[in-house]
Amino acid sequence: MLQMFVRISGARFRVLQQDAGGAWVIAYDEYQMPVYINRDELERAERIAAPEEYVRNRERPMSAAQRQRYDLLRLALEDDRCITDEAHRTEVFAAIAREHNTTVRRLRRLYHAYLARGSLTKSKPREIIRRTDFEAAIRKYYFSAKRNSLRTAYELFILENYTNKGVLADQIPSWSSFRLYYFRHFKGDPQKEIAREGLTAYQRNNRPLYGSAMQYRESVGCYQVDETQGDIYLVSKWDRSKVIGRPNVYLAIDTASGLIAGVYVGLDAGETALMACIANAAGDKATYCAAYGIDLSPADWPSRGLPSEIISDRGGEFVGERINELCICYGIDRQALPPFRAEEKPLVERAMDLIQDSYKSMLRGRGVIGDDVGERWATDYRQQAILTLDEYTAIVIHTIIALNKGRVLTDIGHLPVDAPNTPAALWKWLVDRGKSTLLDVDADELYRRALPRTSGKITRKGIVWNGLRYLPERGAELTVGAKVEYAYDAQDTSHIYVVGKDKRLIPCSLAPSSSRYDGYDMADVAVMRREEAEKEKAARQTELEARVAMRSEIERIIRQAEEQSPGSRDISEIQRHRTNERRRLT
Repeated sequence: MLQMFVRISGARFRVLQQDAGGAWVIAYDEYQMPVYINRDELERAERIAAPEEYVRNRERPMSAAQRQRYDLLRLALEDDRCITDEAHRTEVFAAIAREHNTTVRRLRRLYHAYLARGSLTKSKPREIIRRTDFEAAIRKYYFSAKRNSLRTAYELFILENYTNKGVLADQIPSWSSFRLYYFRHFKGDPQKEIAREGLTAYQRNNRPLYGSAMQYRESVGCYQVDETQGDIYLVSKWDRSKVIGRPNVYLAIDTASGLIAGVYVGLDAGETALMACIANAAGDKATYCAAYGIDLSPADWPSRGLPSEIISDRGGEFVGERINELCICYGIDRQALPPFRAEEKPLVERAMDLIQDSYKSMLRGRGVIGDDVGERWATDYRQQAILTLDEYTAIVIHTIIALNKGRVLTDIGHLPVDAPNTPAALWKWLVDRGKSTLLDVDADELYRRALPRTSGKITRKGIVWNGLRYLPERGAELTVGAKVEYAYDAQDTSHIYVVGKDKRLIPCSLAPSSSRYDGYDMADVAVMRREEAEKEKAARQTELEARVAMRSEIERIIRQAEEQSPGSRDISEIQRHRTNERRRLT
């Protein structure tokens, strides 16, 4: 019998007999009796190698069971007419079935199995014995938010099924069999993590990861932003004996290059801090670093421009009115991730850890918080604080520059071989190839939009902020008595900016009555006002002394007049008395 195999319309067939007009074939993968195909079909068919299973079956000696079944079918297998004549084949099967007390259906299946695969038996996989009682106990007691141990789950299973009024049954499943069943059938089952820790924990920590964060975007301009509290206590800039608490740190990191594009370090939190971080990401880093005494090479921190996309969680500052206004004004796309899904913005989460891990070892005993914080008898790290906010910010900036310049990226297998493997160099490489979606914006306009805001009422004399009076520009459509929102710059009190109905910023200048403070920052204004208050207090004291002396003299004159006053008054001729008085005075 032929050993040739062909593929017809995607299905495999074994060629059984061949003649001048065509060939008889039998399907290898499906149960089907032999069929005839003409020569044209046979010539068009694809010749394929014999399947490995067929080769193994032919090479393997027959087992006793196979020999028994071959003897059962010998009459049909050794008669080639059974291949070509269906009626004759049916008669032969019927005779065999009557003689051996079996069914024609069974014989047809064995016949097909031998002709197609060369075997009369199937290799059976080891039977898996399922213990429904074990499975129910594992799912009920171990896959539970109560987080029972596996041993506890076993004991609860025994208690429920093999005790009678607290007395154990004579025959109970052993602990080793229960444990073995769990490790054989349930180890690695994701339902365990989901049931015991919750779906969010599973998705964050154990779900399969088939990609990388940096593959999410091919061009620079998609920023992941997040906020954390610095693990360090700081002291006051003006009085180092006063601890001012822990700083807030906001970061913006580019998805495609891994570059830390923007940062905010300060005592503010919320929308004001977030806007400052985004403004920093879009601004000139050399100027920013110079304010802290750092000489920056532009190539070490090359980011500049507003992102075209922002990815964040659903914190209040990330979905508030300020960020909405920014996105609408500049056409920025925004993704607000589900809560507790830090793994969906892993770059910024990792950057936070890298920054703090970089300086922690050097600041041990200098205000940095240790792992034992909150434990009994733990060190009071507030007493160790020595750094001011400016000093800590400088440390963070140096750390960011080092990470941007020198951190080796290992997750860039999707990029060409010549792509740089450090964030700053990769940023430039992508930008040079036109892979940038950054938005060019007016730096001053963005700076004003990032300023902190408050609200106040417009009076006939303008708007009062921190005791300073401001007047809007002529033609501004502002109504006296209306409550408005305005942005202010604590570093420059010369202007505030009222937010109009169309979100346009309307500048307001200092009124003449407050013009002496023009060009000063709020801290200087506060000092000037304290000095003015002290001068005014001294003047008020002088004024009080003068008024008291005046009242003393007035009282003396009154007493003297009362002593000289007669008992009665002549009021009958006041005009004549007035004329005589004038004559005497002259």
